Amino acid sequence: MKYAFTLGLYVLAACQLVAQDPVVRYCGQTEMTEKLFNRHPSLRVDAAAAYAELEAFSAESSRGGGDQVYIVPVVFHVVHNNGPENISDAQILNGLEILNRDFRKLNEDIEDVVPAFEAITADIEIEFRLAGLDPNGECTSGITRTVSSLTYDGDDDVKDLIMWPRNRYMNVWICAEAAGAAGYTYMPPDVNGWGGAGNDGIVMKSDYVGAIGTSTVGKSRVLTHEVGHWLNLFHCWGQSNSPGVAANCDQDDNVSDTPDNIGWTSCNLNGASCGNDIDNVQNYMEYSYCSRMFTLGQRTRMRAAIQSNVAQRNQLWTSANLISTGTASPVLCAAVFSSNRSSVCQGEPISFFDNSYHGVTQWHWDFGDGTQVIGNDPAIHKNPVHTYTSPGEYSVTLTVGNGDDELTSSVVNYVSILTPGTSDAPFEEGFESAFPADNWSVFNQNNDQTWVVSGSASYGGTNALKLNNHANTLNDNRDELISTTYNMSMMQEVYVTYKWAYANKINETDDRLRISVTGDCGANWFLKKVHKGLTDLPTVNPTNFTFTPTSLSQWAGNDLTFDDIDWFTDRFRLKFEFLGKGGNNIYLDDINISGLDTLGNIWSNIQPVTSIGNVQVFPNPASADMNLWLDLPSAAALDIALYNSLGQRVLQLADGQLAPGNHRMTIPRMSRGLYTLVLVSDETTIARKLVFE
Repeated sequence: MKYAFTLGLYVLAACQLVAQDPVVRYCGQTEMTEKLFNRHPSLRVDAAAAYAELEAFSAESSRGGGDQVYIVPVVFHVVHNNGPENISDAQILNGLEILNRDFRKLNEDIEDVVPAFEAITADIEIEFRLAGLDPNGECTSGITRTVSSLTYDGDDDVKDLIMWPRNRYMNVWICAEAAGAAGYTYMPPDVNGWGGAGNDGIVMKSDYVGAIGTSTVGKSRVLTHEVGHWLNLFHCWGQSNSPGVAANCDQDDNVSDTPDNIGWTSCNLNGASCGNDIDNVQNYMEYSYCSRMFTLGQRTRMRAAIQSNVAQRNQLWTSANLISTGTASPVLCAAVFSSNRSSVCQGEPISFFDNSYHGVTQWHWDFGDGTQVIGNDPAIHKNPVHTYTSPGEYSVTLTVGNGDDELTSSVVNYVSILTPGTSDAPFEEGFESAFPADNWSVFNQNNDQTWVVSGSASYGGTNALKLNNHANTLNDNRDELISTTYNMSMMQEVYVTYKWAYANKINETDDRLRISVTGDCGANWFLKKVHKGLTDLPTVNPTNFTFTPTSLSQWAGNDLTFDDIDWFTDRFRLKFEFLGKGGNNIYLDDINISGLDTLGNIWSNIQPVTSIGNVQVFPNPASADMNLWLDLPSAAALDIALYNSLGQRVLQLADGQLAPGNHRMTIPRMSRGLYTLVLVSDETTIARKLVFE
C-alpha cells in the first residue's frame, strides 16, 4: 500500500454522515491544524517524528494480536449555556453504549455487511467506561457540566475551561457547535509533543451524540468515527477530508485491507472506484451514513495506538490507572434521583428516575405515602412510576445497592400533590404575609438567587417579591413562581393582573419575564406573555448600580384575559418565570386573578376596584384595556368618555345602548397619569377615577 503522512485534524462534517442535514459543513482540517501548530510551533516538528514512530510500531505484526480487552476511562464535559446543547445524562449514556457496541462488533446491523467484507469485520476489543473517580479521587458520574458561551464555538478554547489529564482519561467535550462540524479530534502524533496534551480529546456537536434526545439514529455513529481518528485511523480514502475526489486513488490510509477509493458520501453498497471490484462503503471511517464495521487491519492499527506511548495512550489502560479512575470495577459512590414533575394534581402519575452511580443492582424507593418499591429488576425498579391519591407534601427516599454497599438519598417535601380547584377566584397576592402562601411555590433551577419577599420596595402595601438578578452571572438563569390550582370551571373569562419593576444594566441584557398558563395542573404549559429586557421589560433607565424602585412611577403593570375553553377547568394554574441573562433586579407585586362566570357575574377583588352603586372598573391602575361592569336591570343608553386631569375630553368609549354585564374597553396607548371615566345616562352621571401607567 502507498505510504504518506498528512499532519492534521480530522473533522467529521455533519452533511457527510447524515443525508437529511440540510447544512453543508466541510472539514476545517487545514485551518484548524495550522491554528494548532501556530500556537505551538514545536508540534509541527514533533508530529512528523511521532508519525514515523507510530507507523513503525503499528507495522509490527504482534500489535493487533492477543485477546486482551483494553479499558479506556472516559469523561464527558458538557459545555453549555443552558440551551438544548445541555443534553441529558441518558443521551450521553446512550452515545457511550453505541460506541462500545460498535467497537465490540455487537451491533445487530453487522449482519448486513456486504459479502465481500464479511470475513474481515473486526471486534476491536477496546471498551470505554465512564470514570467513577475524578483526578482528585472524588466520586464522579463521569459527566461534568460547565456553563460558557464558548459552547457556540466548540473549538480548542473550550478545552481550557475543563480538561482532565489525557494520560488518565479520554476527554470528550459536548458543545452546541464543534468548530462548524459534527465532531473533531486530533490524531495521536499531532498532539504528542509539548503543548499537545492540552488539546487532546474529542469535541462533539451536542445533537450528534447518541440516538435519542436531540440526536437521531443517523447521527449516532459520529463518536465511533471520531474515536477511530483518536486511535490513529485515517479516512478510508486516505489522509484528507475531501471524499469523492479522483486524486484520492493516489492516497492511502495505511491499512492493508481497506481498498483505496475516492471516498463515499452516499450509501452505494456496490460502489467501486480506483480499479476495485467493490469499495468498503460500510466502513466507520467513510461518510456513507450507513457505516457498520471496522476491518481486521484497522483493529491492528488501533490496538497498536492504544499500546503506544505516542500521546500517552498506553497509560490509560494500566491496572493502576483503572483503579485510580474508578473504572477497574464500578464504584458505588452516589445515590441520586430525579422526576419528570415535582408538582401535580392528585391522581396524576409521576415518573421517577434513578441517576445513581455506579454499578447499581438493587433499588428501594419510599415515596412518603406508605408506598415502597423494592427489587433488583431494572425494568421495574430502576425508574418507577407512582401516583399519589391524597394531596400534600411528600418526602422521597431512594436507597441503592450493588450487593456489597448501600447508599441512601432523601429529599424532604420533594413532591407537592395538589387538589384540583384548591382555590376559587378571586385571588390577590401583595406579599404582605408569609410566602409562599396559598399553596404557591418557587422553583429555583440553578439553586442560587431566587424569588424572596422584600420590604425594600413595593407597589402597594410594604412588601413585594424580589429576585436579585444583579448578582446573576449565568445565561438563562431560570426562577419560577407557580400558583396553586384554581377552579375556573364556571368561568367564561379569566383575568390576571400584575405589577413589576425592572432595570437593565447599561449594556442592556435581554432578560425575560414570561407568563404561562395551564388548564391541566401543569402537565402542559402555554406561554401567554413575554416582557423582554430590550423592549418592554424595563420600567426605568438602565443602571449598573443595584436597582431598587423608589416611586410608583418606576413600576409598570399588565392585565391578561384568558377566554379559551382550555382554561375553564378546576386545574387552572399560573406561572411567572424569570430568565436572567445578567441584567438587574426585578420586583413583582399585586398579582390578582379574577374572572367572569357563565352567569355573567364578576368574581373580583382586584384592588383598587372603584364601585359606586352599579358600576365597577378594573384593573385600576391600567396599562391597556380595561373591564367595565354594568349591573343594570336592562340595556340602557349610555355615553361613556374619558377625561384628562385638565378636564379635557380625550376619548369617547361608548355612545348608545349597552347591555348589563361586562364590557371590554380597548384603550389606545395613553400618557401616564390620572383620568376620569364619566358615564352619563338619562337618569344619572357617574364618575370614576382611573390611573394609566
